[in-house]
Amino acid sequence: MKKITTILLALAIMMPCASLAQRKKKTVKKPKKEEVTEDPRITQMLSATQRVIFIDSMVVNKHDFMRYIPLSADCGKLEQVDGMGQYTNELRDHRLTTVFNDKDSVCQIMVSDYIGNEWSKPMLAEGFDGPSVNFPYMMPDGSTLYFAQTGEKSIGGYDIFVTRYDADSGTFLKAENIGMPFASEANDYLYAIDETNQLGYFVTDRRQPSGKVCIYVFIPSDTRRVYQTEAYSDSQIRSLARIDSISATWTDKKAVAEAKQRLKKAKKNVANGSQNGTSQTVATPLESLRHQADVLAKALQLSRNYYAKATESERAALRNEILNGEKDLERMQLEIKQKEKELRNEQYKQLP
Repeated sequence: MKKITTILLALAIMMPCASLAQRKKKTVKKPKKEEVTEDPRITQMLSATQRVIFIDSMVVNKHDFMRYIPLSADCGKLEQVDGMGQYTNELRDHRLTTVFNDKDSVCQIMVSDYIGNEWSKPMLAEGFDGPSVNFPYMMPDGSTLYFAQTGEKSIGGYDIFVTRYDADSGTFLKAENIGMPFASEANDYLYAIDETNQLGYFVTDRRQPSGKVCIYVFIPSDTRRVYQTEAYSDSQIRSLARIDSISATWTDKKAVAEAKQRLKKAKKNVANGSQNGTSQTVATPLESLRHQADVLAKALQLSRNYYAKATESERAALRNEILNGEKDLERMQLEIKQKEKELRNEQYKQLP
């Protein structure tokens, strides 16, 4: 009996301890995993990922990547100095240059024209709303501009944007982010289309070590086509948007083979000096005169826009520049009309 009483007493002492241990065990909460919310802009861009065929890629040094782009001379010239991009048009009389603004610690694009055997004073390009803009590339139409920009409209560091020049206002219009696969949470620096060779070049530092960038070569398209989300899984779309594999974009192997041949020829032409600054295309006197008049008209518009916010001393100099420019433009326009008349007469004489 005494033995049974001892056992019951021991159980009575152990039961509260076990119960307390169980309660303590229940009160221990596992830390919740933090849910990472994706930027809604990324989700939106993913659903509109552009269908692009990439044919080649190459990793190069960031500080001089432009020298590896075999751009046709008919599309202008790309240069790079101290991390800043510069574009000069095919006739070498209009230039977009990136400069660093020490006061605000941002990059800005300046515009200058080659008039009277010298480059005009660079003027700030109007219409850009990002903190920093860099690596401009103007299409041969003289209006469409691609460039890299940071800020609220970018999902990473630099993203690629497109805008157009409005000659009437002398400013660039509101720019738009061109989206994926040319936008990412990394830095996307340059987007250039070579219409002569039908090749596109895209430069980014995504998945690259410090100081390196990757140059992707792609086939440009006249129309924007997107991946149909119902035909691809979410992971596939994300992979295509990141450009994880260029071969995954080869939906037309014949087009890829033809584009690779064009790229090979473009590189050969650069090596031979027929591109990247030495164009073999010669403009007619009338074409050259028309282009000079167009450049002068744009420069005059920029001067007029700047006049309103210029200092008194700058206005005095601008007045003379504007007056002389207007006289030169009027002379050019008369000369153009005369040459057009002569051309029509020549064409009329050749009629049967």
